Amino acid sequence: MRLTPAAYARARDFLLAQARPLERALFRFHFDNAPAVDVREALAPFQNADGGFGNALEADFRLPDSSAIATCLAFKHFRTIRLDARDRMVQRAVRWTQAAFDRALSRWPMVPPEVDKYPHAPWWAWQPPGPAGFAPNPGAEFVGHLWRFREAVDPAFLSDITDLAERYVDALPEEPEMHDLMCLIHFAETPSVPAALRNRTADRIRHTGPAIVTPDPAAWSGYAVKPLMLAPRADSLLAPLFPDLLARNLDYEIAQQNQDGSWSPNWNWFGLFPEEWPAAEKEWKGVLTLQILLSLRSHDRFPATAV
Repeated sequence: MRLTPAAYARARDFLLAQARPLERALFRFHFDNAPAVDVREALAPFQNADGGFGNALEADFRLPDSSAIATCLAFKHFRTIRLDARDRMVQRAVRWTQAAFDRALSRWPMVPPEVDKYPHAPWWAWQPPGPAGFAPNPGAEFVGHLWRFREAVDPAFLSDITDLAERYVDALPEEPEMHDLMCLIHFAETPSVPAALRNRTADRIRHTGPAIVTPDPAAWSGYAVKPLMLAPRADSLLAPLFPDLLARNLDYEIAQQNQDGSWSPNWNWFGLFPEEWPAAEKEWKGVLTLQILLSLRSHDRFPATAV
């Protein structure tokens, strides 16, 4: 099954008319050869004076203050548009990331306590920190990002956090939590990470990843590990390990497109902050629609006229 030209046109119309300026700029960058500077300009309002990112960049919590989760997401966009370590936006984010690392806990706290002052999904409510220990979400992904922009990072700090990530990889459980694994995949797919560690991480992911994929499409509408979550691109690390499941997932996503051209989140805030959820849901539709279009194109499910 391929996305039809009409379905692609509906998705394009939705993104350009209803998505956030950031997702509109990203769509034009990926599909219309628009300049990277447009994405950078759309990302700038999410960066705070301290260099970190907030302001609902991650749509499920509306905290304006900087957080590790939002800043880690910003680094993904830096890499997408191929910024380098000399960029002022990158340098400020690197400084925030170094300062935000809690050495006593050996990790980055996902969100600060102030998250509770603003609308948020129930899973983002602040919780007191548990025992010290490296947390791969977002820690492993952060380490990968900092290797990518290592020229702006303090070498001693980079060495310390890489050691923590390496020890976590060596003790990776047989069935890791899906978000932890997704962060480790980003880490292993970062060419700047030292090759021996990157390859060892990739081996562990290949061993553990397939076991957590939910094989039944009937469960994909709920809280499940869909194949595309772990292999969004044809060249993803795990893509060769479950090609049949990926094919079914691609068919499934094509069938899930809404009449307005969007794809919807398969979650909600369970009645929490009912006045604010519709705005977050609409933002997620833009994020997910762009993600799915990119996956469909990468996995050769696009109409030829739109490639």
